[in-house]
Amino acid sequence: MRTITHFHKLRNSRIKVFYMVAAMIFVYLICGLFYRQIIQHVYFQQKEKHQNLRQIVIPGMRGNIYDRNGILLAGQRSIFSINLYLHELHDEFRKEYLQRANVLRQDNIQFNAKNLRRNIRGEVVKKYLNVINAAIGSNYTVSGVAIDRHLAQKFLLPMKIADNISQEAYEKLVYVLPKNFPVQLSMDEVRYYPYGNLACHVIGYVVRGENHGKPPNEKIKTFTTKCQVGKSGIELEADNVLRGVSGYELWQIDTLGMARTLLKSEAPKHGNSIRLSIDKNLQDVVEQALEDNRGCAIVMNVRNGEILAMASKPSYDINLWVPRISYDTYDRITSEGGWLNLATQGEFPLGSVFKLVSSIAFLRSGEVLRTDSVFCTGMTEVGGRTFTCKNHTSNIDVTFEDAIARSCNTFFYENAKKVKKDILIKTANELGFSEKTGIELPYEGSGFVPTEAWKKSRGFGSWAVGDTVNLSIGQGYLLVTPLEVCSFTSSIAANRLKTKPTIFFNGNCGYLPNHPSLGLDEADYNFLINAMVEVVENRSGRRAKVENLKIAGKTGTAQFFDHGDKRNLAWFTCFAPVDDPEIAITVMVQEKSKYDSYWGGTNAAPIAKKIISKYFIAK
Repeated sequence: MRTITHFHKLRNSRIKVFYMVAAMIFVYLICGLFYRQIIQHVYFQQKEKHQNLRQIVIPGMRGNIYDRNGILLAGQRSIFSINLYLHELHDEFRKEYLQRANVLRQDNIQFNAKNLRRNIRGEVVKKYLNVINAAIGSNYTVSGVAIDRHLAQKFLLPMKIADNISQEAYEKLVYVLPKNFPVQLSMDEVRYYPYGNLACHVIGYVVRGENHGKPPNEKIKTFTTKCQVGKSGIELEADNVLRGVSGYELWQIDTLGMARTLLKSEAPKHGNSIRLSIDKNLQDVVEQALEDNRGCAIVMNVRNGEILAMASKPSYDINLWVPRISYDTYDRITSEGGWLNLATQGEFPLGSVFKLVSSIAFLRSGEVLRTDSVFCTGMTEVGGRTFTCKNHTSNIDVTFEDAIARSCNTFFYENAKKVKKDILIKTANELGFSEKTGIELPYEGSGFVPTEAWKKSRGFGSWAVGDTVNLSIGQGYLLVTPLEVCSFTSSIAANRLKTKPTIFFNGNCGYLPNHPSLGLDEADYNFLINAMVEVVENRSGRRAKVENLKIAGKTGTAQFFDHGDKRNLAWFTCFAPVDDPEIAITVMVQEKSKYDSYWGGTNAAPIAKKIISKYFIAK
């Protein structure tokens, strides 16, 4: 009896525990339901709303690019496109699928629903495209796979069938297509470059990229249309300025994901325009003067560093990128080396133009005087190596001024040994030959002035006297960009240590700050200028001579390797007029084959003459 009573007591206690647990669970569920239904009511209401909404971000129109005189260099033009609006075919897709599926079921034929839908969509679209093809003699097709992909990823956006159709095709289709036809025409804005190749490396180009505009509501699923994104040149450098502010459309969709109602929209805003320092007419002159040479030419305003013209050859028509470039054209330009802006990205040995740097180093050191001379036999022995001088007749006394004017290697060999490498390297660095100029163009290259530490780190051994004499004439490991040379030439013209170039009109606020001078006293400075004048008046640069105009310049010829073959680089840099310098010009052209024979005075100086003549005649 006691055992039964004990059992009932134990049973009752377990039932009580069960009731308590059940009650706790019930309370938890009630609280959870209250939290979901009452507390989180607004949250779920917003979530439901967002599930029924879709937004489309529409990129703003790109701003224009003008030259310094307001001439349009890059703008927008309209192209006509053929677009397919798939949401308008939704009912027809569904109706055709049900009919076909019922027939197959009645005939007891097994089928894959997904493949059937895909095939039907392709057939329905083909029916409408046949109207287009018949009207304009085209052969446009769209696969069911492409339709499925578009519906899955961009169902709110029209599916582009063709862009940039001809004006004739557009006019025919305007009269053929009914108002509610699911295939319609649209007008798109694309980049337009009125002068094709002109300043192509400066202006750059755009490609179709993703719209990076921030959507108004990041919680709503967003679709973006392709926008024009800067890829090179100013188009890339000033992309944030040129690109407009995106607009948007907010759509309500049905349970099947089809657009039904446009709830809200905001028009995109036009991007800002910019004004370059380039003079379109002078740019024309520079590009014509280069002809079909491989090389570059730069014209800089000495007073404020503005680039008035910058041309690099080979070039390309920027319009080839609009609306997209073909693979064959891209490969051709690549094989020609046309993408590279040689003026800012090319890094080359400088040759005898560097003797101007060495001359400044000599004069600043106090080790070499203006009145010094060297007897030149045509060769110099340094460390068991023979360094030659073939720029003038041998066995004569060469003064310092003559050494610059005649480009006597021997004079610089002998005095470089006296001044030593540290002063040469320091002077080159101070004059800006080991750093980027800071011009507002992407991918700018940087010159290179070798040092003993660098040479050792590369496993080339210790610095030898031969390295010093080689550096003094611009050979050896030294590399420069043509823009650095033009900036250096402007610095000489203005007796300024450094000149910062700019590609924007008033980019340096219209003037350059008072940099330190070259570090020469007045007599030494005038001596250097007179030697450069002699180069143009009577020596290797005379092919640049212009009547009634005093020009100071320097020629140079250097060697480089092109795919394993040794080639000459012809250099000429100058400024004019000497009494009141306005412009500095640097020209660099390259030999293209082993049959060429290029020299600074023969091939580069005449190009500079054409530019100088046109510039001062136009004024």
